[in-house]
Amino acid sequence: MKTTFIAFFMLIGLFASAQTTKENEILKLSDQIFKWEVAGKIDSLDKAFDNKFVVVSSSGEQQTKAQYIARLKSGNFVHNSIDVQENSATVSDNTATVVGKGVFGVTVGGKKLSIRLSYIEVFSRAGADKPWSVLAMHASALPEK
Repeated sequence: MKTTFIAFFMLIGLFASAQTTKENEILKLSDQIFKWEVAGKIDSLDKAFDNKFVVVSSSGEQQTKAQYIARLKSGNFVHNSIDVQENSATVSDNTATVVGKGVFGVTVGGKKLSIRLSYIEVFSRAGADKPWSVLAMHASALPEK
Protein backbone atom coordinates (compact mmCIF):
# COMPACT_ATOMS: atom_id res chain seq x y z
CA MET A 1 0.00 0.00 0.00
CA LYS A 2 2.83 2.38 0.89
CA THR A 3 4.47 1.72 -2.49
CA THR A 4 1.21 2.56 -4.27
CA PHE A 5 1.00 5.94 -2.52
CA ILE A 6 4.62 6.75 -3.35
CA ALA A 7 4.10 5.79 -6.99
CA PHE A 8 0.89 7.84 -7.12
CA PHE A 9 2.56 10.99 -5.76
CA MET A 10 5.58 10.54 -8.03
CA LEU A 11 3.23 10.34 -11.02
CA ILE A 12 1.42 13.50 -9.90
CA GLY A 13 4.78 15.23 -9.45
CA LEU A 14 5.87 14.27 -12.96
CA PHE A 15 2.57 15.47 -14.42
CA ALA A 16 2.78 18.77 -12.52
CA SER A 17 6.35 19.45 -13.63
CA ALA A 18 5.43 18.65 -17.25
CA GLN A 19 2.72 21.29 -17.10
CA THR A 20 5.07 23.94 -15.75
CA THR A 21 7.79 23.31 -18.35
CA LYS A 22 5.90 25.29 -21.01
CA GLU A 23 5.11 28.04 -18.54
CA ASN A 24 8.77 28.26 -17.49
CA GLU A 25 9.75 28.45 -21.17
CA ILE A 26 7.45 31.46 -21.63
CA LEU A 27 8.71 33.15 -18.45
CA LYS A 28 12.31 32.73 -19.67
CA LEU A 29 11.38 34.24 -23.04
CA SER A 30 9.62 37.15 -21.32
CA ASP A 31 12.72 37.73 -19.18
CA GLN A 32 14.95 37.58 -22.26
CA ILE A 33 12.81 40.16 -24.05
CA PHE A 34 13.14 42.51 -21.06
CA LYS A 35 16.93 41.99 -21.09
CA TRP A 36 17.02 42.84 -24.80
CA GLU A 37 15.00 46.00 -24.13
CA VAL A 38 17.44 47.15 -21.44
CA ALA A 39 20.48 46.21 -23.57
CA GLY A 40 19.02 48.00 -26.61
CA LYS A 41 19.11 44.83 -28.73
CA ILE A 42 16.51 46.10 -31.14
CA ASP A 43 17.28 43.50 -33.83
CA SER A 44 16.56 40.71 -31.33
CA LEU A 45 13.30 42.40 -30.31
CA ASP A 46 12.31 42.83 -33.95
CA LYS A 47 12.70 39.06 -34.46
CA ALA A 48 10.80 38.23 -31.26
CA PHE A 49 7.80 40.43 -32.10
CA ASP A 50 5.11 39.00 -34.36
CA ASN A 51 4.42 41.01 -37.53
CA LYS A 52 0.97 41.78 -36.06
CA PHE A 53 2.50 42.91 -32.75
CA VAL A 54 0.83 45.79 -30.92
CA VAL A 55 1.84 47.48 -27.69
CA VAL A 56 -0.39 49.61 -25.48
CA SER A 57 1.59 51.81 -23.11
CA SER A 58 0.61 52.86 -19.61
CA SER A 59 -0.56 56.17 -21.11
CA GLY A 60 -2.93 54.30 -23.46
CA GLU A 61 -0.89 54.97 -26.61
CA GLN A 62 -1.06 52.13 -29.15
CA GLN A 63 1.84 51.30 -31.44
CA THR A 64 2.39 48.72 -34.14
CA LYS A 65 5.58 46.71 -34.35
CA ALA A 66 7.08 49.16 -36.86
CA GLN A 67 6.15 52.16 -34.70
CA TYR A 68 7.51 50.62 -31.49
CA ILE A 69 10.78 49.52 -33.12
CA ALA A 70 11.19 53.00 -34.64
CA ARG A 71 10.59 54.57 -31.20
CA LEU A 72 13.27 52.38 -29.64
CA LYS A 73 15.72 53.13 -32.46
CA SER A 74 15.13 56.88 -32.09
CA GLY A 75 16.61 56.90 -28.58
CA ASN A 76 13.67 59.00 -27.39
CA PHE A 77 12.43 56.05 -25.31
CA VAL A 78 15.02 53.92 -23.50
CA HIS A 79 14.61 51.12 -20.99
CA ASN A 80 17.30 51.67 -18.34
CA SER A 81 16.22 48.84 -16.06
CA ILE A 82 13.39 46.40 -15.59
CA ASP A 83 12.91 44.82 -12.16
CA VAL A 84 10.20 42.16 -12.35
CA GLN A 85 8.69 41.76 -8.90
CA GLU A 86 6.21 39.02 -9.73
CA ASN A 87 4.98 37.20 -12.81
CA SER A 88 3.13 34.10 -13.86
CA ALA A 89 2.52 32.38 -17.16
CA THR A 90 -0.40 30.49 -18.61
CA VAL A 91 -0.08 28.33 -21.71
CA SER A 92 -3.03 27.04 -23.72
CA ASP A 93 -2.11 25.21 -26.91
CA ASN A 94 -0.25 27.74 -29.07
CA THR A 95 -1.14 30.83 -27.04
CA ALA A 96 0.49 31.98 -23.84
CA THR A 97 0.22 34.95 -21.51
CA VAL A 98 2.50 36.43 -18.91
CA VAL A 99 1.00 38.67 -16.26
CA GLY A 100 3.31 40.53 -13.95
CA LYS A 101 4.31 43.58 -11.96
CA GLY A 102 7.58 45.40 -11.85
CA VAL A 103 9.51 48.63 -11.68
CA PHE A 104 10.53 49.97 -15.08
CA GLY A 105 13.32 52.54 -15.24
CA VAL A 106 12.96 54.46 -18.51
CA THR A 107 14.19 57.63 -20.14
CA VAL A 108 11.52 59.43 -22.13
CA GLY A 109 12.55 62.52 -24.05
CA GLY A 110 15.68 62.84 -21.92
CA LYS A 111 13.78 62.58 -18.63
CA LYS A 112 14.49 59.57 -16.38
CA LEU A 113 11.48 57.96 -14.73
CA SER A 114 10.85 54.99 -12.49
CA ILE A 115 7.37 53.57 -13.00
CA ARG A 116 5.62 50.71 -11.20
CA LEU A 117 3.67 48.81 -13.82
CA SER A 118 1.31 45.91 -14.11
CA TYR A 119 1.71 44.24 -17.48
CA ILE A 120 0.44 41.49 -19.72
CA GLU A 121 2.25 39.91 -22.64
CA VAL A 122 0.55 37.67 -25.20
CA PHE A 123 2.62 35.09 -27.06
CA SER A 124 1.61 32.91 -29.99
CA ARG A 125 3.13 30.33 -32.27
CA ALA A 126 2.05 28.70 -35.52
CA GLY A 127 2.43 25.18 -34.10
CA ALA A 128 3.94 23.17 -31.27
CA ASP A 129 7.22 22.85 -33.18
CA LYS A 130 7.39 26.57 -34.07
CA PRO A 131 9.01 29.37 -32.03
CA TRP A 132 7.00 31.69 -29.81
CA SER A 133 6.57 35.32 -30.80
CA VAL A 134 5.14 38.29 -28.91
CA LEU A 135 1.74 39.23 -30.29
CA ALA A 136 0.81 41.99 -27.82
CA MET A 137 1.94 43.82 -24.69
CA HIS A 138 0.00 46.15 -22.41
CA ALA A 139 1.11 48.04 -19.33
CA SER A 140 -0.83 49.90 -16.65
CA ALA A 141 0.66 52.24 -14.08
CA LEU A 142 0.35 51.16 -10.47
CA PRO A 143 0.08 53.56 -7.54
CA GLU A 144 3.33 54.25 -5.70
CA LYS A 145 3.77 52.32 -2.49
